[in-house]
Amino acid sequence: MHRRAVEGADYTVPGDLGDARSLQAAVAGVDAILHLAATTHARRRRAYEQANVGGTERLLAAARRHGIRRFVHVSTRAISALGGAYSESKRRAEMAVSASGLEHVIVRLPEVYGMGSGEGVDQILEQARDGRRILVVGDGQHEVCPVFVDDVLAPLAEALDTERAANITYTLAGPCMTVREFAETCARAFGAGARLASVPVAAVRVGAAVARVVPLPIYPDQLARLRAPKPHGSQEANEKLGFAPRDLLAGLEACGASKS
Repeated sequence: MHRRAVEGADYTVPGDLGDARSLQAAVAGVDAILHLAATTHARRRRAYEQANVGGTERLLAAARRHGIRRFVHVSTRAISALGGAYSESKRRAEMAVSASGLEHVIVRLPEVYGMGSGEGVDQILEQARDGRRILVVGDGQHEVCPVFVDDVLAPLAEALDTERAANITYTLAGPCMTVREFAETCARAFGAGARLASVPVAAVRVGAAVARVVPLPIYPDQLARLRAPKPHGSQEANEKLGFAPRDLLAGLEACGASKS
């Protein structure tokens, strides 16, 4: 359940992905659904399955019952079968959407920054802005394709209405680079003296295993998710959804970094 107030919303209805009855009430009278809710970090596989698979299936059932025109499902580039429990849950959710019989659009997002989430690339950005040490896994050569949060809003809105976008899976991706390149660019852009530090992959692997039973600041599937192969961006996302990501320096400037 989303418990914080939704700024700028004309009308809100409480709902819970685990409560089918609340979802029935939430979608009554609705024309289209933009489904962004998901569990992104959990210590148990079951938590991903309950929210990302079961929750999506319950929302789809409510959508069918109320004759929803279009169902837009927000997914992830981390969709590989090698990506761990989160990736597997999102892959199964995509399958449920595709098999639902509803007119649908699946939009796979890359690493999104500028949300203030304190996770992933957003954590690196915040560490750079604060001049803190930036930890990277191993040599930092894993690929990311970060995109500024504002640049995914218009494509998601287009996915709700554009007729030619229907029943297609799109993968969004900003300019691709290594995690180290992203971190170094952030450090230079904010100029707060942040320095990079490498964490051995073996240490991360051990920490991820221990995190199944101890609340460490890491999750069991994070390493697998980072290292798993990811699909390239879809040209159709530019053509049919109007996706036009800005370059990284422009995005960091929007987050408060200096132009210099």
